[in-house]
Amino acid sequence: MIPEAPQFVMSDDYIEAIAWDRFLGERPDIHTEQTTVWGRLRGNYGWRPTWVWAKRGGKICGGAMILTRPLGPFATIGYVERGPVWNRHDPQSLGLSTEAVCRFARSRSLTYLVIAPPYDGEEISATLQAMHFHRKPESLPPTGVGRATLLIDLQPDLDMILASMSMTKRQNIRRGLRKGVKVRIGNGEDVETVRMLMWQSCQRRGIAPSPPQKDYFDKLWRLLGPTGGVKFLIAEVLGEPVSAACVLLSRSSMQLWRVGWSGKHDDCDPNDVLHWEAIKWAKENGYSQFDFMHIRPDHAHAILSGYQVRDSYSGVTDYKMGFGGQLRLLPELYYRSFHPIVQSVLRLGGARALGSEASAKLISRIARLQRASAGQSL
Repeated sequence: MIPEAPQFVMSDDYIEAIAWDRFLGERPDIHTEQTTVWGRLRGNYGWRPTWVWAKRGGKICGGAMILTRPLGPFATIGYVERGPVWNRHDPQSLGLSTEAVCRFARSRSLTYLVIAPPYDGEEISATLQAMHFHRKPESLPPTGVGRATLLIDLQPDLDMILASMSMTKRQNIRRGLRKGVKVRIGNGEDVETVRMLMWQSCQRRGIAPSPPQKDYFDKLWRLLGPTGGVKFLIAEVLGEPVSAACVLLSRSSMQLWRVGWSGKHDDCDPNDVLHWEAIKWAKENGYSQFDFMHIRPDHAHAILSGYQVRDSYSGVTDYKMGFGGQLRLLPELYYRSFHPIVQSVLRLGGARALGSEASAKLISRIARLQRASAGQSL
C-alpha cells in the first residue's frame, strides 16, 4: 500500500486554528508561546500569527505557530517561539512539521525566519541544519530569547525542596515570614501593581522594561487569566505591595515570566518569600516543575564547567542559584533566509554581515533593491 501523502495547511484564522490548540492539548507538555491565545496577545503588538501544520489520515502530526512582522518598510521576519511541535511517537512528524514551517516561509519570501526550539527539542538541530538553517547570531532580532534556565523539580516534598536551597536563602525565607511578609494570589485588579513593580525594578537596574507597553499585563491577564494560563503573586508588608511575580502555567510547569520589586523593606526579604511561596503554590497545585526561565547562557556554561562568574549581572544569577534546582542549557536558535537576494548574499559569504549590528539595515536595503528591480515604487 502506498503511504498517504501528507497535507500541509496554512491559516491565519483564529477559528480554524482551534484545530491547532486541540493538537497541542494531546501533547504531554506544551509551551504557552505556541498556543493561539499567545498569538492573540502578540497580535496586539505588531506580530501577525499564522498556524501551519502537516496532516496525515485527517490528523495533525506536527506544525507551529509562526509570528511575522515587518522589519523596516521592505523586509519581513518570522519567528517560531518554542516550536515547532511534533508527535514524539511518529518518527516522520519532526521532518513534516519543519517542512510545514519552511513551506510557509518560502511562500512569504521571509527575509529571515528564526526558530527557538522547545526545551526538549535538541533533536531538531540536525533536521534544521539539513534544511540549510544556521545558528542565529545574538545581534539578529528577536534578541534576548532565553537560552538557559534553572529548573526546580517539584516531585520531592516541600521540606526536601527547601533543604536543597542555600542556607542563606532558607534563613531569609524564615526571617521574612517571621517579619510578617504575606503573599497572596492576585487578580485582574492587580494588573497595574504588577506592572509598576516590574518597571520600578528595571528603573533601578538602568534597563528598559520588557515588555515596554503599559497595557501589556492587562491584555495578558484578559487573554490568559480566564483559562488559568497566568497568575499574579503579590508579596505585601503591612498591606503594602512590595514585590510581585507574573507566572505562566502550562500542563506541568510554572514559569517565572516576570518579577518586580519596589526596593522597599529589604530587611524583610520579600523577594525570597515571594519565590518560596510561588514554588509552594506550584507544588500544592500539582505542577511538577518550577522554571526560572532566564539564566544568562555564558553564566550557565561557566557554572556547569566549574567556574565562578563575576560580572555586572552575576548577582542576579547567584540570587536564582540560591534556590537550588538544575541548570539547563536550551537548544540553540536557528535562522534561515527565504528571500532570494538574501539567500544569494549568504551563499557568497554574507552570513557574517547578516550577523552584525547593522543586519537590520542590510536586510532592509536588500529587500528595497528587489522592489526596485521589480519596478515597484519605494
